[in-house]
Amino acid sequence: MACLPFFTQGVCHRDVVAVDDDQLVTSVVHKSGHRTLRVALVMKYEVDREKAREMIQAKVSETGLPHEWLHGTYLAVDLPPGSNADSLVHLLTSLAQSGNLFWEIES
Repeated sequence: MACLPFFTQGVCHRDVVAVDDDQLVTSVVHKSGHRTLRVALVMKYEVDREKAREMIQAKVSETGLPHEWLHGTYLAVDLPPGSNADSLVHLLTSLAQSGNLFWEIES
């Protein structure tokens, strides 16, 4: 897997996967040890979403972790083995308490 999966569960960056004739993932052959942190911003108002996105982007940039945004609403962050995302997790936990975003870490 050479990308950061936004929506595909059970697959992380650098996992080795098997695909079918349509190039759809059928199974994970080897786990890479990477984890994926996913965020979905669900604010009603664009201005609130932009403020949250800027705060999260600043924290992600501070960590130096590879990441990618989709439509300014969804974020995928690669967590290589041994990486530390505690400061980002702390921010996301705080923002999630208002019900304006959802986040998860998958391995």
